[in-house]
Amino acid sequence: MRSAAAVVITLVFALPAVAAPAPRRAALKLESIAPLVVTGKQFGAREPVLLTYLAADLTRRVIGVRASRSGGFRASFKFRPGRCAGFTVRAEGLRGSRAVLQVEPACEKRKGPPKRALASVADPATV
Repeated sequence: MRSAAAVVITLVFALPAVAAPAPRRAALKLESIAPLVVTGKQFGAREPVLLTYLAADLTRRVIGVRASRSGGFRASFKFRPGRCAGFTVRAEGLRGSRAVLQVEPACEKRKGPPKRALASVADPATV
């Protein structure tokens, strides 16, 4: 009797863990800047996805795509962000898939005083 109860309890706790699929984690990848192209993976099969570009200067662009049967897509924004611009691309699927791509500025502004030029050495022949 005890062994039958132990088997039933084991099955009750083991079956939901086996039956539940592993959660998928959607992701975005930057492919190109000229024009801005991003790819997505691990979205729902044929899921409609809304992509939002937001720059540091509050420029905003929105496009919609549909994921493939395997959950991937390639989206092209019809513009070129500045070379040194930082920006964010958010992808939100209508079935709940979400991903964020954060791109930091490629160029850093100099902070502090400019570097000193090397002092020129006088030519000994002219002294």
